[in-house]
Amino acid sequence: MKSRILLLVAATCALVGCGLSDQQKADYASVQRTGVSSAIYDKMVHGDPLSVNDVIALSQARVSDAVIVRYIRDQGTVYALNGQDLDRLHQAGVSPSVIDFMAQTGYPPGPYPYGPAPYYPYPPIAVGIGVYGGGGGHWH
Repeated sequence: MKSRILLLVAATCALVGCGLSDQQKADYASVQRTGVSSAIYDKMVHGDPLSVNDVIALSQARVSDAVIVRYIRDQGTVYALNGQDLDRLHQAGVSPSVIDFMAQTGYPPGPYPYGPAPYYPYPPIAVGIGVYGGGGGHWH
């Protein structure tokens, strides 16, 4: 019984393509042809965010800029790039169009040394502390 269910799931996935668009299939095929590490390819297939190092590896493997930018855009990855990150991307030969796109995704700077910054769907709530002015009856 379990083997029938597994076969049914596999057949459905093969027929429908597991929900990937034709563009995504073509992009993943082109990435796989470049010989990028299986870890990076697996990240992409599973929809995981790419780190700065992953983007450098894709670029050095000659994956097209359009494929890299499309993946970052489609996954909604947000990068909080600092000056060192930008220098490293530039020195590694990542194209200006990819670097610019990554920089445009930026969220306010924070301590994100290992790659993409976390995604917050809503802006943080600011809580202020007021000081009561005493006899005037108003807050300062």
